[in-house]
Amino acid sequence: MNRRAALAVALALLAACGRSDGKSARQKLFAPGATPAARDAFDWREPVGALRMGADEVAARLGSFDWTVAVSWKVARQPREGAARQVQASERHRVRQLASGDFAVEGDVDPGLGPGSESGKRVVWARGMTYARSRYAPSGAWRERPTDRGRDARRFRDESFAVAADVADLLGGSLRLQPAGEAVLLGRPVRRFSLALEAGAFEPGASALGEVPAQAGPDEDTRQRLAFLDGRVPAAVEGELVADAATGVPLEVRLRAVFRVKNDPEARVDVDLSGRMTALGGTVAPVEPPATVLPDERKPRGVARALEAAGLRKKKAPESRPEPVEEGE
Repeated sequence: MNRRAALAVALALLAACGRSDGKSARQKLFAPGATPAARDAFDWREPVGALRMGADEVAARLGSFDWTVAVSWKVARQPREGAARQVQASERHRVRQLASGDFAVEGDVDPGLGPGSESGKRVVWARGMTYARSRYAPSGAWRERPTDRGRDARRFRDESFAVAADVADLLGGSLRLQPAGEAVLLGRPVRRFSLALEAGAFEPGASALGEVPAQAGPDEDTRQRLAFLDGRVPAAVEGELVADAATGVPLEVRLRAVFRVKNDPEARVDVDLSGRMTALGGTVAPVEPPATVLPDERKPRGVARALEAAGLRKKKAPESRPEPVEEGE
């Protein structure tokens, strides 16, 4: 992988940092069926908590919803001599979550490496079954995932829904939210907050590199990505959060942030995020199983079938099984 590709991968990984495969106590508390009293408990003294709500919590507080978010990651290096280098990646996510627990998720990542480098996934959890497909044909057909039981489907949903929370976590204690008035959005009263940077309040936390012997350490590309997480320093933040006044649920968020890197004055990372609710309650479209679905096939036999069709490989005969022996024979 060349340096340009490594930087693009770093951008994609930045959006995944800090995500957890397990359910937090808040996610469990706000799963479908949580008590109304628990759903109403939002602490307006810490409005940043709105950005960290999970999809289950939002559905428990406000019912069905449709959420879209786009984020771009730009890494630039401006050497003292020579031309500047820049790589830009982008993500697009949509989460349609019903109050019943069913959901549909779309996620696309463009690493900025030109046509054909984009990747994406579509996942549906409906009527107790996971369905998944790639965004590309021929691998783009829907397939059942009966052994998933919703586990990986929820993980993928949470990764898409948590992009704003991930950026907030990168900013840590330096992110400040100040009340900016009230308004109405999607027919609901809302509270507005302006986003700003508090200089000197950032703590990077534990090292991402850790104590690893040189001979067993990460490869160079991974080392550079982890070095950003260790050395990131928020330099600027601006934006706005619009939260539902009754529940604290985020209805819209705009966030732009700039990071510098310790011991690397030439590096700069710009993040631009925009997310919003497009529908709530009864206006949210239903989530149904795909109309055409292929059976689960974890080991595709595409190559084997092509060889068999060309006569270059004989189709295996079905294994014969001995007839059952009746007792007494």
